[in-house]
Amino acid sequence: MGRHRIVVALTTVVMGALTASGVAAAQERQPERQRDPGDRQVACQRLAEYAQALRARIGEIQATQERIRARLASGELRPRQEARAKHALRTLEALQQALLGKLARALAVYDERCTR
Repeated sequence: MGRHRIVVALTTVVMGALTASGVAAAQERQPERQRDPGDRQVACQRLAEYAQALRARIGEIQATQERIRARLASGELRPRQEARAKHALRTLEALQQALLGKLARALAVYDERCTR
């Protein structure tokens, strides 16, 4: 039992020393990365593309909503179809609101970081 405790204690000390030296060596190998001005331009370009994609998706949703509203207004849908169309319209409106929120946040970040 005594030998077992000594072996466990020595193993713990050796593993701790190896871990500490490994961390120190890893920190020495990884120099501080400085931001390249091109990184900022790339990030701003990605934000602009993301905002444009959101605008496009919102436009598609609005077009789909208009088609659904036109079908509802035509009066040629059966009651079940009408119920599904109204449900789809509510779902699309919720999705549109969520995308508008994302667009607002993306534009706020763009204004904060890219227009200075």
